[in-house]
Amino acid sequence: MKILTRLAALSAVAFAAGCGEPPDDTHLQEKVISGFYQQHLKTHSPGIPSADELKQLQPFVSQALFKLLSQASETEIKYHAAATDPVPPLVDGDLFTSLFEGASTFKVDSCESDDAHASCQVRFTYKGSSGSGGKGDEEEKRKDKLLLVREDKQWRIDDIEFLGSDQSSQREYLTDTLSSIINEFN
Repeated sequence: MKILTRLAALSAVAFAAGCGEPPDDTHLQEKVISGFYQQHLKTHSPGIPSADELKQLQPFVSQALFKLLSQASETEIKYHAAATDPVPPLVDGDLFTSLFEGASTFKVDSCESDDAHASCQVRFTYKGSSGSGGKGDEEEKRKDKLLLVREDKQWRIDDIEFLGSDQSSQREYLTDTLSSIINEFN
C-alpha cells in the first residue's frame, strides 16, 4: 500500500513537472488575483481609482497596467478640473469587473499558464437589494478572464478581458477602456 501511495505521489510530481510549470504557480496566480480583488472590494469605489487607491493596487498589477491606470486617473482629474459644470465620471460603474455594480464576492475558477503568461477565469457575484419593496435580493453573476504576466519573478495582473462585456460599460479589455479614455480626453 505504501508503495502505491509513493508511486501516486511521484506520478503527480512528474506530471506537474512534465507540464512545464511549477506546481505552486496556480497558487501564486490565485494569490495575486485574490489580493487585488480583496483590496478593490475594500474601497468598492466605482470608476477610475484615485492615486491613493492605485498605490494599494500597485503590488498586484504589471508595470504597464499601472502606468495606464495612473494616466487614466490623471486624465480624470484634468477632465473634472477643466469642466465649468459638474460632469459625470469618465467610467460609470465598476472598472475591474463586467458587473456594473461591482462584485460582492469572487472566486478563481481556473488558471492556465506558460513560463511568462497566465490566463485565469474568475467568477464574480453581485448581491444587492432589489429595491422592490422587500421582495428579495438581486443577484448577478459574471465570469471575466484575468491575464497575468510574470514580472521580476512575480505574477502580476496585466489586463482583464470582460467576458460579460455586453452587460458592462467597459470595452472588451480593461487596457482598451483605459487607452480610449486617455486618448479621447488628452
